[in-house]
Amino acid sequence: MSSASTPGSDSFGWADVAAPGTSPRRLRRAVEGDRLALVGSDGASPIVASWALRGVQAATRGCPGWPIRLDRLGAGAVAWVAWRGAAVEPHVPAVAIVGARNATSYGRDVASWLAEGLAAAGVVVVSGGAIGIDAAAHEATVASGGRTVVVLGCGHDVDYPRPHAQPGALFDRVLASGGTLLSAELPGAQPRPHRVRARNRLVAALVDAVVVVEGAARSGTLVTAGFAAELGVGVLAVPGDVRAPLSAAPHQLLHEGAAPCREPQDVLDCLGVAMQSSVVAAPIDGVAPNPSSHLPPRLMAALVAAWPRAVSLDELAAGEQAPVAGLLGALTRARIAGEVAMDGVGVRLRRAPT
Repeated sequence: MSSASTPGSDSFGWADVAAPGTSPRRLRRAVEGDRLALVGSDGASPIVASWALRGVQAATRGCPGWPIRLDRLGAGAVAWVAWRGAAVEPHVPAVAIVGARNATSYGRDVASWLAEGLAAAGVVVVSGGAIGIDAAAHEATVASGGRTVVVLGCGHDVDYPRPHAQPGALFDRVLASGGTLLSAELPGAQPRPHRVRARNRLVAALVDAVVVVEGAARSGTLVTAGFAAELGVGVLAVPGDVRAPLSAAPHQLLHEGAAPCREPQDVLDCLGVAMQSSVVAAPIDGVAPNPSSHLPPRLMAALVAAWPRAVSLDELAAGEQAPVAGLLGALTRARIAGEVAMDGVGVRLRRAPT
């Protein structure tokens, strides 16, 4: 949507979008410092209207709503930020989980597992809102009742990625859960490569650690990790299959000295945050009986041992010494109850084993 075509632009002023404690005049000067913002007779009202109609707030450096971690970028790097939802909390630990758009089921499972564990420990999960690893991290955080920040590489009025920006989709769920959609782009700004790169830099600056789950040899996740290293932010990488193309980025980072991320506790150790003992459990050969579970004990044990990987139906049937058809009843009941997730790869537990 072009900011020049926003209806009702004369009915709003900068005070309508300035976050509490932010000077409307200072905000206007900061935004108008970008010559691309000069649209219309006063060069401001269409931008204000676009933000106000979407419930966007904006702040400049030094104001109460300003994400103070962005100060590490330097005084001239970002003049203002605009967000929907809650303001970024300045003193709560935050971690970025990033990776490939064309993620594998393994990558999505691991991203979800890490996000669930971090959310349970009170860590804010940050990512770029893209399809794939980003979406898995955001979705799992929301489902776990945690806080997540989506950093957009476009303006707030641009529906990108379209599946996430539709009514009731991921971005609406992030807002409904108390999360944040943040952008440093003007209304109408499309997700061009230079803006996505700038988005990646913001992601790295907003957190205390970056976890790379999957990425190709020339992945944008390496750009985010590079920015993090420059800023003194910890970088962790998830080991993967050495033959898989999307293991290239994390394995390169591991070769260069990044810390391995094998479970949520590795991230929390990097942050110095104590994790609740109920969140992470090492793979085990057996599990205690759980009367509320719909899964037979040996089937549960197989899924616990494989966590966070999915297990194929054939493997589960072999372990149970039963035909696949005989397992489907129990698995269907467990899926309806929310115990397991099933897809074309196989079956996995929806929550970390306890």
